[in-house]
Amino acid sequence: MKRLVLLLPLSVACDAQTQEDPAAPALLDTEAYLEQEVLVRVDSGDDGVARMLLADRFELTELEHNETLGVARMVIDDEVRTVKALVAELEEDHRVVYAEPNYLARTMASTNDAYVSYQWHLDSLNVEQAWQYNTGAGITVAVLDTGVRSGGPDGITNLLSGYDFYYGDSDPTDNDGHGTFVASQIGQRTGNGTGVAGVAPDARILPVKVMSDQGYGDINAIANGVVWSAQQGADVINMSLGSPYSSRTLQQACDYAAEQGAVVVAATGNEFARSVGYPAAYDSVFAVGASRVDGSRAGYSNYGSGMDFLAPGGDLSRDDNGDGYADGILQETIEYGSWTYTFWEGTSMASPNLAGVAALVLAEGDFTPDEVYSILAETARDAGSAGYDTQTGYGVVNAGGAVALAASLASGGSGGSGGSGSDGGSGGAGEDPGQDEPDSGSTGPDTTPPEISGEDAYVQGRSFQIMWTTDEPATSYVEFEGYGTYGNGELTTSHTLSFNGARGSTYTITILSADAAGNTSESGPWTLSL
Repeated sequence: MKRLVLLLPLSVACDAQTQEDPAAPALLDTEAYLEQEVLVRVDSGDDGVARMLLADRFELTELEHNETLGVARMVIDDEVRTVKALVAELEEDHRVVYAEPNYLARTMASTNDAYVSYQWHLDSLNVEQAWQYNTGAGITVAVLDTGVRSGGPDGITNLLSGYDFYYGDSDPTDNDGHGTFVASQIGQRTGNGTGVAGVAPDARILPVKVMSDQGYGDINAIANGVVWSAQQGADVINMSLGSPYSSRTLQQACDYAAEQGAVVVAATGNEFARSVGYPAAYDSVFAVGASRVDGSRAGYSNYGSGMDFLAPGGDLSRDDNGDGYADGILQETIEYGSWTYTFWEGTSMASPNLAGVAALVLAEGDFTPDEVYSILAETARDAGSAGYDTQTGYGVVNAGGAVALAASLASGGSGGSGGSGSDGGSGGAGEDPGQDEPDSGSTGPDTTPPEISGEDAYVQGRSFQIMWTTDEPATSYVEFEGYGTYGNGELTTSHTLSFNGARGSTYTITILSADAAGNTSESGPWTLSL
């Protein structure tokens, strides 16, 4: 992708007049990353010498190097330099392809008391029809999470040996419960007269621990886990985790896994936000939001450009099916060190539901990730407007319809609606901005400016955030009347800038964005009072 340097007067934020004005807004760095670490990719011809010279020049120590991605994890040898300042210096060096902070990510679920009740999500997914074809045998699903705990009164049918990239050992045991819950959703032992069922109960589960025992992790560990999973032959990679910060290292890892033939699935996030989190927002990843019992999108579930599908994620504030229990997803896991059956909610629960369906589809034939995507889109049940929309993607995943269509395609059939297809026939009618589309053959330069939408602000004391989305990757700038322009040139569809201002001040704000071709857009001016 071409990069654009937008020539806006950013120096205004640093001149003497602005600094002396107590009402001048100050752009804050609110991103979460490891304080003393950077991820650095050097050019493809690197033999280790360039990294050694960079480490010497910038006073860094290399902790590890991912040869597949060409990315080195380096630690700053002093506590004086900031990560962001060092990243800027590194990117000026001709040997560096990119440098970035080692961003933090977290799991995306919440919990409720344990109950043994109905698993309404299996009905919502229409899995019993899918099980008439297969139960996922022969397919490997990598679960990148807090690890997976073996055992339990119910247990997982086929649990493989995995790896721990967070603590750096071969023991991916889960001490949190999140990863075990997610893995159980996919591969829970089923038909054994005990407990609960999984979506693809005979699939193999590859546990890959990339998060801590407290549910947090960093981009380097996650990217390493993605690459390793693909190299182990994983057919599906599930990430019920995410971050609001885009990382080129993680994007490169996801792209690599998809190129190796893995279906990469991730949760959109639980922040009630009008933007999809990362890695779900990457083109090579299936972005999954959470649906309720009635098929509507759960209010907490992030959406926006790059949204692909909904799958059951639950809503613990409701009991829409009237069974006497909150509408969470019921599964077996550990809580406080003990095995239990419990209801959880979140896009963390939606993602493995889709991953399990993808495993069922792949058990019918050797489909590429793009073909799996098309099968899911063709058969999904509309949850919003007909076809694709950024609120609900193609709709709620339909396992029965998807597997029936996959079986037809694998046997040389012409496809069609796949049995229980989408209401109103989404059937590829909408265009998904989060997936690569074939070249339509159009010629000429891009002259369409990015469309700005969803402008919003959150104020707390003298600190405030300004948020908006664009329908294509664009830069993030805000112009304050009388003070100047603040922001950054990174191309993204989800924009958040955080500031400190002066109490009692009223600011007149205009949002500015430019796409990679240089087309610019601006919002109408609006005011914000602290």
